[in-house]
Amino acid sequence: MLKIAKYPEPILRKTAKAIADSDFNAELKSLAEQMAKAMYQDDGIGLAGPQVNKSLRIIVIGLGYGKYKTYVNPEITYSSKDKMSVEEGCLSLPKIFGYVVRPKKVHVKYQDLDGNINKEKLKGIDAVVLQHEVDHLNGILFIDRAKKISQGQEILDALKKKINGK
Repeated sequence: MLKIAKYPEPILRKTAKAIADSDFNAELKSLAEQMAKAMYQDDGIGLAGPQVNKSLRIIVIGLGYGKYKTYVNPEITYSSKDKMSVEEGCLSLPKIFGYVVRPKKVHVKYQDLDGNINKEKLKGIDAVVLQHEVDHLNGILFIDRAKKISQGQEILDALKKKINGK
């Protein structure tokens, strides 16, 4: 079973590596499946490679009932000017929640597990989840974008103190 990396583990702050064409194989499909299991086990709705200690540009997003969709090398190609504020949490930051303002609609270009290139338009909560996970691939956490921490500020403060060695 994959272990979820918890903040402040350094991998969460690194930019993940693109998955090469030669790496679309059974191993990649197995990784996606294991990621989905880890995500559902922790009641998550999305999970990115760095969150399971894999510096790879892969995301799984839950579709409910144990089903999931995989995005490999995702790239947001359009973000709407219309924004929405949503309370976000993260499996890598347990018990911490905050309000993040993100575009309401995004277009994403990605590869599926067979390496085929796909394009998709997402809106609402689906767009928010994808943006949150793409941020993980770029070493950005929701706490970096949060306008306000709604729950767990004391936990976050303690973690930040630990990082700064104070």
